[in-house]
Amino acid sequence: MPSIILRIQGLLDENSEQSVTYAALEARLALEKVCYDRLRQRHDYISHAQLKKWQPGAVINTLMSEVDSHVTQTMTMSISKTPPEAGVKIEDAAWIELGTEIGFDPKLIARLWNALAKLALHARLPEHKNDHIPDYGDKAQVRTKVEEVIVELERLSKGTMTFSGVPAGGDVSFLCRCGEKNKRRMALLREGQSVSCINPNCMASWKTHKDGDTITFESDTVDVDCGQCGERNFIDRRNILKMKFDQHASFNCRDCSAINYMRWQLVLVRQADPPQS
Repeated sequence: MPSIILRIQGLLDENSEQSVTYAALEARLALEKVCYDRLRQRHDYISHAQLKKWQPGAVINTLMSEVDSHVTQTMTMSISKTPPEAGVKIEDAAWIELGTEIGFDPKLIARLWNALAKLALHARLPEHKNDHIPDYGDKAQVRTKVEEVIVELERLSKGTMTFSGVPAGGDVSFLCRCGEKNKRRMALLREGQSVSCINPNCMASWKTHKDGDTITFESDTVDVDCGQCGERNFIDRRNILKMKFDQHASFNCRDCSAINYMRWQLVLVRQADPPQS
């Protein structure tokens, strides 16, 4: 992070329209890197497929709801110099600090990230035929926003370690049929929630079922009967949902091996006539 900050500051010091614009680009990339690094540290608990949006603020909000509700908080890890002693309060014991992860506000990150794009990284839309389109954004405004980002980056750079998250309620794991072991934060799982395998090459997803303290995972599939023998086949829902309208797909029946074809299409549903009174 310090080297990135120096690079951004160096571009600001050149103080040309071009260099300040490039500083805005570097600052925007730095904000992305900060958020994506938090994701990287917690990727053992969430599949890439579950990231609905790639924007930094959205990534952090997803981590908060799916992996670690404390991801935005500053956390310090310490170890006691001595074993626990009877009658000695935890806060009164002697501690050695191991490191700190600096928390941040995802709304601030998103606001800065969007502002940089609006001010510096997009040409201005003309309002009429004779409206001149400048090569760059307003240098003073861009510089002010980049300096705001530098302040936040310098604050975040004071962290000395990163965590994989605070395991509220412990972890639960299951083995996907591809052989990949999946882990999830127990307290953040919801009834009926669909979780994708963390193996990026696996299209399996699993439905979560909660019964008190017991959590089970059921394969999330679409049932399709073979057109040849009638055998029920189970197709991964993610494979079905990634198909486009009118796109064709095929599968071999698990029983008779016959090739079956599928296609997304619009179907008119007619309401049945109400029964006569």
